[in-house]
Amino acid sequence: MKSLLKKEIPVCLFVLSLLFFLPSCKDFLEVKPKGVIIPEKLSDYENILNSFTMTQTFPSALLYCTDDYYEDYSPIDRSVQANMFFWRREVDVNDQLSPAIWGQLYRVIYDANVIVKHVMNAKEGTVQKKKEVLGEALLVRANAYFTLLTAFAKAYDPATAGTDPGLPLITSNDVTEVAPQRSRLQTTLDSIINNAQRAVEYLPLNNLNRYRSTRAGAQGFLARVYLYIGDYQKAGSYSEEALKAAHQLINYNTLGSKDDLPVTDLNPEILWQRASDEFNLPNFMLYSDNLKGYFNASDLRYTLFSGTNAKGLYRSVARGWGNFGITFPELYLNVAETAARANQLSKAMEMLNKIRVLRIKSNAYQPLTASDPESALAAVLAERRRELAFGDLRWMDMKRLDKENRMPDVQRINRKTGALLATLKAHSKDYTLQIPVRVRNFNPKMELN
Repeated sequence: MKSLLKKEIPVCLFVLSLLFFLPSCKDFLEVKPKGVIIPEKLSDYENILNSFTMTQTFPSALLYCTDDYYEDYSPIDRSVQANMFFWRREVDVNDQLSPAIWGQLYRVIYDANVIVKHVMNAKEGTVQKKKEVLGEALLVRANAYFTLLTAFAKAYDPATAGTDPGLPLITSNDVTEVAPQRSRLQTTLDSIINNAQRAVEYLPLNNLNRYRSTRAGAQGFLARVYLYIGDYQKAGSYSEEALKAAHQLINYNTLGSKDDLPVTDLNPEILWQRASDEFNLPNFMLYSDNLKGYFNASDLRYTLFSGTNAKGLYRSVARGWGNFGITFPELYLNVAETAARANQLSKAMEMLNKIRVLRIKSNAYQPLTASDPESALAAVLAERRRELAFGDLRWMDMKRLDKENRMPDVQRINRKTGALLATLKAHSKDYTLQIPVRVRNFNPKMELN
């Protein structure tokens, strides 16, 4: 192995170092290993899209580093969860295992590349259906790269994005190719947007289930990307396009308990469903004191989705797996935020109140108003915190808001002793995770954060 580290590292080793799943350094589709099914029919490619790898695409590690969450980890705990919670530079202690976030998502990218490269040559199926499957693979790949970008690259700054390091862009499934070095952040972002825009072109208006995306799902994803980079005009435009899809917001006043909600797979508020690698999350994740301060007893999101145990107040999700994908409430909040930033106060409050009237007890509900853009934006961001708590967007939001000087220092304080255990300071380098040590071992020339 030492001799290999002195040479350019081929993609097979780049991926093997993370995943341990490739049989040899040959093109995945050129050989039919015993017991391995090689995609040939269109249904084979659809089965890849239906796999756990391609549906459980949200890395749970990104829940543990947010200011939504509290846990009484010991300062000597070196688990991935504790390392994320304390914002430690080295997340993975065991460099023999596939690294958190990075390994999971590059496996997603590899499988997506198999589809992107070969699905148009699949046996059977119409050209239109092949394009739809291609569009889904492009969107899943874009989503994986975007999540990686929010974890392992700096927050987007148009002045420095052309020189800031982004991600290694692996678009092939030919494992004999040399693994690329990190592209620039702007290049990575351009690739993500290009993939998602192609997905919009190819995807159908309706699909088999909520794990299988639609055109509106790709538009909603683009809205998320543009919100992250501060292109609010496009974020609002794509959100409004996605909201044209048939949908329904649930009135929580009509629910006796969270068990009256439809299972996740049938929830009409979900546009594109994504599961986590820890399927039970965010069940039993403790509320931070900061997050608890955003709720009151009139907020049904608090009363329906909370429970208590010996450790304190915890999140209790609806039936089915937690969703970490695009939802219609997210899109309403996007429109509200972009309107507030454009001084369109009535529109911002209208979109915000469309959600609030369904979430606050009817006998306590009062529509929110705002007299200036800053107060409108503050109201939207607070509602975003409540509506999207314990979802997949808080780390992304923390990074983009920190870039705008809107994030205070975040502290980890032991509730029992009052001891300050860690602080994520405003503009800290710890908003950007370090490249995992296993990746560095196999790619010694890789640029570090």
